[in-house]
Amino acid sequence: MATRQDILDTLLTLGEEKGLSNVSLSDIADEVGIRKASIYSHFESQNQMIEEAVSYASQILRSRDFNVDFKAKDARTLLVSLFDSIIRTFAEKPVSSYFSIVQQSCLYDEFFADENRQLESMISVRVRIALEFCVQRSWLDIKDTDYAADLVTSAVIRRICTVLSSDEEWETDCLADGLITLFS
Repeated sequence: MATRQDILDTLLTLGEEKGLSNVSLSDIADEVGIRKASIYSHFESQNQMIEEAVSYASQILRSRDFNVDFKAKDARTLLVSLFDSIIRTFAEKPVSSYFSIVQQSCLYDEFFADENRQLESMISVRVRIALEFCVQRSWLDIKDTDYAADLVTSAVIRRICTVLSSDEEWETDCLADGLITLFS
């Protein structure tokens, strides 16, 4: 017998693959191995199911630790540890599905636009802390940490998108090297 969790996981996976607006209840039922009508024994509506799937994945993301090597001896080591931690977290299911759905839907759906702002804020806070740490250690010369954090956050989000479509670890090193070149 399918559980709510199976349905939520399937919705997130199919939403990532096909786009959330292209996922039907029949698609979910077929994938889970239940009748379409059985979904309604778990959820009152498709909107409730979507909201619960987003809430579920979002809670998982918020429970994750982003490990940064604050004992690092230089900016590159610290930044690579930050970037790797963020990217690893966003690359794990169901967070990767959630992130992809948010990115696909945020331009035309206010609910997902708000989710995207929350994701950006979550990343930005961590980036800002790492950059301020680097400035305090005189590893980087940043005049406007807020601007730099916004710039780096944007680059990290693009990197997450790239990782979710391919798995080339060297791009993380390039991101850190580019940042150090920019602010050294």
